[in-house]
Amino acid sequence: MRKILVLVALLALAWGCGSSSSSDPNLDAWTKEVRVITPDQVGDRQYEQIAGLEEQERIGGSGEDNAISSAKMRLRRAAAKLDADAVLIIACGRYVRSMEKNPNPYNEPTVVCQGAAIRWMD
Repeated sequence: MRKILVLVALLALAWGCGSSSSSDPNLDAWTKEVRVITPDQVGDRQYEQIAGLEEQERIGGSGEDNAISSAKMRLRRAAAKLDADAVLIIACGRYVRSMEKNPNPYNEPTVVCQGAAIRWMD
């Protein structure tokens, strides 16, 4: 009986460790380091664009810089879910999108960050 309990415990432990391996892109997105870069930081490196990304953040009381940081953090996480190496920033700021195209129904001041999830070719 004792051997069976030990075997069951070991199997449960092995299954638990195996299921927490990085097969879940949501878990990987929290741990993978994805850099946010500008076009001039690319230099001569070749890359493929995986997807276009966009995030917006309400400015609120914490200020525009904090809103931009928060939007970039969400861009990084979205890119990590796609197994990207970096986010290439195309535009990021308060006036990236005109008010007519802004989906914010309350017209609160927001920042919009647009970028591309990229994977290095080399």
